[in-house]
Amino acid sequence: MADATRTIEIGSPGEALPTGAALTTKIRPTGLLVEFDGRTVTFNREWLRDNCPCDECRIVQTDERRWQPWLDASGAAIARAEVVVGDLHVLWASSHRSVYTPEVWARLERATRRGNHHAALWGAGYELERFDHDHAVADPVTQRQLFEAFLRDGAVVVHDAPVVPGTVIDVLRALRLTLRDSSLGLIFDVKVDADGFNVAYTNEGIPPHNDNAQYTHPPSGQVLAMLVNDATGGDSIVVDGWNVLEQLNAADRAAVDVLSRVAVQHRQYSATGEGFSRSPLVVRDESGHFRHLRFSNQLRQPLPFDHPELAEWYRAYRRLAELITDPANHVTFRLCAGDMLFVNGMRVLHARTAFQTDGPRHLQDVYFDVDDIVGNLARITGDATNAMVHS
Repeated sequence: MADATRTIEIGSPGEALPTGAALTTKIRPTGLLVEFDGRTVTFNREWLRDNCPCDECRIVQTDERRWQPWLDASGAAIARAEVVVGDLHVLWASSHRSVYTPEVWARLERATRRGNHHAALWGAGYELERFDHDHAVADPVTQRQLFEAFLRDGAVVVHDAPVVPGTVIDVLRALRLTLRDSSLGLIFDVKVDADGFNVAYTNEGIPPHNDNAQYTHPPSGQVLAMLVNDATGGDSIVVDGWNVLEQLNAADRAAVDVLSRVAVQHRQYSATGEGFSRSPLVVRDESGHFRHLRFSNQLRQPLPFDHPELAEWYRAYRRLAELITDPANHVTFRLCAGDMLFVNGMRVLHARTAFQTDGPRHLQDVYFDVDDIVGNLARITGDATNAMVHS
């Protein structure tokens, strides 16, 4: 694995909850000021009441919330608060009592940070991690490594998989990744077909894109499983869309802003299916990190001719596309028979060079949700234990 350009943290913003015992507390208009060893923290009273760890406020059997904030007429008003042997005790105006121990703070921190990970932003020269198929489907250690690499890089390759059509479904089920169906089918069979409804059915080169831009909420994960690749050409290209957006943001923040505002239409259809959506090309989270780049020039539909930001949008789109198609942002390789490329469709764009029809080339696409990878990784690492507050 070559060095990444930089890394960013994806997940919940803000500081970590304190560890250890509480020392003192004081009531403030909005909550409590609590002193810990070397640190003082202000807790919002609504947050404290909402996260009471007692059995009365939680459904013990299922670890779900029972307490409903909108039913508290007192608005989570605090009657009294004190520290008893390192534990924070709060008596609410409703006469309910909550106790927050160091173990409770630790559980809340774990619940708050679930799914946090570092994303490595990469360009040309980066090497995607590769995993053996037999180990990936059967060995929990390999699965953990695969999931961690996927979250970090947005793409991995599983090699030496069976080349029987449909095997990719068995692989996803073995990894406990839920398949996503669509109006265009569960499996997208990609091979030269004169009657095909998509450019993938030709031998033309395909520019970098992510699939299913025609959906408002497209599946976030994709597997491109190569069954046979005996044609000359047809190399695969992947692009780290988040890295591209970071580059664009550094050079032209106004371009990113307009791409985040203007909703763009995309359409994909066949003789039996129809998909259409209208969404901005760029989505950022509350921390300002990029979470979704939607880019499919071939599926893009016209913007209104009199859109007030039309000129600025085209300027921004050109700048984005120039970075996406810049070889400095491309990792190019050949998918061989038995290779399965896993990509985060919200982040990583994929492309293909043109190929000759001098040999068969057959690839199968299936889709899943990256949330399953986050959840499965939490189960493997133990983070899923006590995911809320109650054990």
